[in-house]
Formats: sequence, structure tokens, C-alpha cells
Amino acid sequence: MSKSFDFGKFHFDSKKNLDITIKFLLQQSPRNIEFKNEFFKELINTYHEGVIKENLKVTKFKILDYNNQTDKWIYARERFRGNDLVTGYFEPIGRWHGVTVYPHKKTTARQKIIDALRQKWAEKAKKSDDSQLCEECNIIPFPHLHHDNITFKEIAEKCMKFFTEKELRVGIGNDWWKYECEADDLPDNHPAVVEMFKLHKDVKYKWLCSICHKKNTHNKKTGVDNGTG
Repeated sequence: MSKSFDFGKFHFDSKKNLDITIKFLLQQSPRNIEFKNEFFKELINTYHEGVIKENLKVTKFKILDYNNQTDKWIYARERFRGNDLVTGYFEPIGRWHGVTVYPHKKTTARQKIIDALRQKWAEKAKKSDDSQLCEECNIIPFPHLHHDNITFKEIAEKCMKFFTEKELRVGIGNDWWKYECEADDLPDNHPAVVEMFKLHKDVKYKWLCSICHKKNTHNKKTGVDNGTG
């Protein structure tokens, strides 16, 4: 039997239905201006472990696109490579802070480590420019930098032996209020980070749009030869 979710006046019989609603409301929300949303407010204040631990309440939101991720949010431009950043205003402390609108989702310690390593890579990875088109469809601009001959997950798995038993058990970046994202808790000189960049020296890349990127990943998982090498 699937778990139900209740927060404020809202009720969902399943995680699937809740996630569909979150995605829809996120797409419909304004960008780069403050707004209030009762659904997001109740969801986060009810299920976000970090918010509950710090005894805080989110009261309003601002979703920043790539061009508006400046000043204290500049890390998002580098680490999340163009994705929107959701920020919330928290009382009684009166501060803006990054926050997920999927607080009910649980992330394993291993996945937190992989996320931290990916963020570290993204900070230094090559960025696309206005003239760069997808190398697969040759249509869509601003494509993703795709690991073509080895997946990032495979590289991350090779780095796991450089983490301590405690790091592997509890993960990275668990203090949400202290760390905006997992990479904040992973220093550049950590042995696993050093090894990750060492392994990246032999990586072959391709610029792929999100559609071709997903297609390429699916074909490699299923063993289909789509001609990308």
C-alpha cells in the first residue's frame, strides 16, 4: 500500500500524484520575483527535515533562473549548470536560503556523495556558449556536457574507496542550514575529489540537448547502438 501525504489542507494518496502536482506548480510559478504559495509552504514546513530541525518556517519563495543566480547564489550557476534554483525566505531568522520543493524524497548517503562529486566536477567543467548546438540533432542550443565513453556514475563509484566509513554511512552536506548544497561539505583537496579529476583526464565528451541526452543514456542502458560511440 502506497504512503499518503497530508499537509495543511492538502492530501495525496500516493507519492506519484504528489510529485506530478509539484512538477506542475513549479512549472507555473514565476521566475526571479518573490511570490507566496500555500502548497509549497505547507509541504516544506511539514516534511523538510532541515527546516523542522532548525525550528524555521518558510513564508515566501523566489525561483532564480541562470541569469539571476548571482552574488550568494553564484554557486548554483556553476554546480547546477543552468537549472533553476528555488529559494525560500525563512522566519524567524529572516533569511533567504536554497530549498527543495521535494522535501518528502529521501536521498541515500551514497547518492549524496555522488551529488557532491558531480557538483565539484560541474564547477570546473567546460561551459557551452551561444553558438554551441547539440552534436546529435544539431538544432537545440545550450546543450549539456555529456560523458560519452564512461558515465559520471562509473567515475564516482571508483572514488568511493577514498571516503571514510563515516562519510559512506551518513553522506555529505547533511547540515542543510549550513550547506547550500552537498559540495559545500566536500573540500577540493579531499582524496576522492582529487581522484575524480584525475579520472576525468581520459573522458571524452559530447554536447547533447536534454532530449538527446536522455535518449543516449537510455540506449546505452539497453544496449542499443545509436551511433554516438
